[in-house]
Amino acid sequence: MRLNNIGYLALFCSLFLFLYVLQPLSAEAAQQVLRSGVSLGHEYDSNINRQSADEQSEWTSSITPRLIYNRAELTNNFIIEYAPSVVHSYHTDNERIDQYLQARYDSSLTQKWLVYMQDTFVLDEDPYADPVADGTNSQINDKNETIQVSDRRGRNRYWTNNFSTGSRLEYARQSFARLGYQYQVFDNKEAAFSDFVRHSPSMSILHSMNHQWDSQFDYRFTKGDFDEGEDLASNTHRPSRDLKTHASDLYLYYKLKPLTTVFGRYGYSQTKYDELPNDYYYHLISAGLNHQFSPTLNLGFEGGMSLLRMDNFSDHDAVQLRIALTKAWERNSWSLSADSGLDEQQFSGTDDQGLSRFWGVRTTYHHTFIKDLTGLVSLSYRDDTYLERIPEADEQRVQGDAMLTYSFAQWYQIALRYSYINQDADFAFNQYNDHRVLLEFSVIKDLLKW
Repeated sequence: MRLNNIGYLALFCSLFLFLYVLQPLSAEAAQQVLRSGVSLGHEYDSNINRQSADEQSEWTSSITPRLIYNRAELTNNFIIEYAPSVVHSYHTDNERIDQYLQARYDSSLTQKWLVYMQDTFVLDEDPYADPVADGTNSQINDKNETIQVSDRRGRNRYWTNNFSTGSRLEYARQSFARLGYQYQVFDNKEAAFSDFVRHSPSMSILHSMNHQWDSQFDYRFTKGDFDEGEDLASNTHRPSRDLKTHASDLYLYYKLKPLTTVFGRYGYSQTKYDELPNDYYYHLISAGLNHQFSPTLNLGFEGGMSLLRMDNFSDHDAVQLRIALTKAWERNSWSLSADSGLDEQQFSGTDDQGLSRFWGVRTTYHHTFIKDLTGLVSLSYRDDTYLERIPEADEQRVQGDAMLTYSFAQWYQIALRYSYINQDADFAFNQYNDHRVLLEFSVIKDLLKW
């Protein structure tokens, strides 16, 4: 876990160079493309430390060169992207160098057997989560495999590496078996924050019984090793929060009509800590449907109840809800979603999140003004009750985003983006308002094709 970021960069590059060398030679000539580009950004952040008082604002300018290599064959695809950023802060009058490196390798071993491998390395101090793309559909033990760092931690230097690999086999007509593994490292520069290593092997089986009935079984094991941050008040380390989680879900699908599927779901999860007496498990029972009204109008719904039992706290129940409505027009698209349930946030880059009962709504609207000018508006609300805090604490978060993007002369793009966050909480030190504005000019084009 204490491997420094230079060591991980070396390990990252060695792994994917090894994969590249091992790519099989095919009769078909591989298509290879080398692309390069650069982005120039200027950003304003009104509250860089996410504080309720003594707010500090910051202007930054950045330059980000980008290099992308892609090799595509009939049965294999390899892509690697490197994008370091030089960022100048007018608040501190200092420069920093951020790093971003990502590679992915996909291979079809046979027509029915696929494998993939992906790794992402980030060195930054800004939360690495896209507020436009990030929805409110978190469910307990159902984490997105991308890197998400909570906005609440403010500006703190960190590095993280996220590696995942998997394989999918179609063992019968419309029946699939999948194995996966994810390994994530998160390391903070500040001693007050916890670092962690997470291992998550998983498996999934989707079995088609006939043209109307399908079943699915999912299982994920998570082992989290936390290097506890220092308690600055007593200069001691906090009790270990290392944990192990077993989570499983069983689905039964029935195709009611060609465009309508109903389903039932049973879920079970158990989390045990090495030292803290906060062990818990939960049961979930729900039912739902997916219906396509037309090629441009879709509805997904799931509703049920979950029962949470905690060894050191009182029992809790929660309404499990998921609604997703999407509509598309010729030059517009609109989505509306609502979620509620239980969410685990131990791996978000902060130390005081833990288990929460939440509900939230979100709406997003895309519009194409003309061929090369597009706009986006997004608004979301989320309410969390954190069950492992003493006493329990409520937080409400409103977030709005707007973005305009203009592309011209084939290779060039200008983007203007505004984000607003208002967080209200039972405890004043968790409350804050933040405005962010970003103006970015970028160009990317093919250098070589062979």
